[in-house]
Amino acid sequence: MSSAPPAQFSAPEAHVQAMDEAVARMRAALERNRSERLLALFDYLVEQADEPTAPSESQIAGAVFVDARSPAYRPDANVRVYVHRLRKLIDAEFADHQGPSLRLPAGTYRLELVDDAAEAGVLPARDDLIDVRPRLRAGMAAWLLVLLFVIGAAAGFVWWQHERGQTLATASPWSAMAGSNRPIAVVMGDYYFFTETPPSAPPDRPLREIWDHNVPTREDLIIVQMLNPQKAETVRDTDQHYVSAATMSAAATIRAALVRDEAFRNRTIRLYAASQLTPDVLKVSDIIYVGQMGGIGNLLRDPLIQASRFRLDTGTDALVDTVDGKRYQSDGMELHDERIARRDYGYLACLPGPAGNTVLFIASLHDPGLSEMAELSTDAARLRAVAHGRMGCGGGFEALFQVRTLGSAHLGSTWLLDRPAKVQGIWDNSAPAPEFRMDNVASTP
Repeated sequence: MSSAPPAQFSAPEAHVQAMDEAVARMRAALERNRSERLLALFDYLVEQADEPTAPSESQIAGAVFVDARSPAYRPDANVRVYVHRLRKLIDAEFADHQGPSLRLPAGTYRLELVDDAAEAGVLPARDDLIDVRPRLRAGMAAWLLVLLFVIGAAAGFVWWQHERGQTLATASPWSAMAGSNRPIAVVMGDYYFFTETPPSAPPDRPLREIWDHNVPTREDLIIVQMLNPQKAETVRDTDQHYVSAATMSAAATIRAALVRDEAFRNRTIRLYAASQLTPDVLKVSDIIYVGQMGGIGNLLRDPLIQASRFRLDTGTDALVDTVDGKRYQSDGMELHDERIARRDYGYLACLPGPAGNTVLFIASLHDPGLSEMAELSTDAARLRAVAHGRMGCGGGFEALFQVRTLGSAHLGSTWLLDRPAKVQGIWDNSAPAPEFRMDNVASTP
């Protein structure tokens, strides 16, 4: 896939200074992201930016992923996954930046410095539309100018009204945030990993990375070790969390929509993983959770459990309506027997926050549903079509959508239900904790 060449700067010194500033800005963003591997990949691509040819996958794997120890390690796959994550983070960081910006175009592993303003051309001036040379036509020309002015003003007013009606600030649930001056925290769902070494394995055997939905936090791993002393010798906490590429893409979509909207573009917008969200951030910010239902951190999961009439079923593949017992089962990403996944479910909810702020959930059971919900929730016209004035955030609400999928792709959604949430006391009381059972904890990856 080819990409447009980067804009040329007037002097080498200007280019070097602009590049240094853009690199420093992106490195700071990656340090906040707390991914050493992404930072190492970025630094390597910066070093290679001035080389005659872009680095290959094997060169990147040898320079950045040399310490991979997993038996299932595939250098080419790891490179593509991390480059995709880095590209999304770069696009999100420079989405609203005016001036020279970094780009990592698809199809290449070369960092580029571009300046959209420098690439913009100058439109040619239009020819005069009115011939006023004949004196006898002077009066007619004046009236024609007045008429054109009136028509243009009317068209501009209609266009302004239309565009104003399409802004997120005028649609629920975003209207609940529009009048605030709080910073906005976009919280991405993530998953906790721990490592395990079989008891009989030789000392030099690489550790296995394990994700178990019954062990969502490092505190749960401590419980596992306490209840099973034999297992305590084989498992280890490395404080690793995983954010899916679909979650990062959805977060970038939502952030870009906020930056485009006049009501939100001047507010501070920060990205957090769910495991990084703190009570201090929750107290002072409007919160937008983006991710799968299984990736909601404890700080947001506890009030949502109390407010929602849904229960996330074991395995994170289904929602159960506690009102009528109906089960909404996702097909996941793929099915057996050569069948193709056709169905996922999206979830939209809005709760009043603990300090007069707003907490918005844009979620799904799996990645295809999340991509659809990110597009739906940032399209004011589509929101109005499904909300019908019911999805106001003042007293809290939740809504469920069935998403049509084709494998990992989404093909649209259908509104299923919306209803008020049970918001009374959700920030004052703790939700009941499920019983911890050792037989639910997986012993293999």
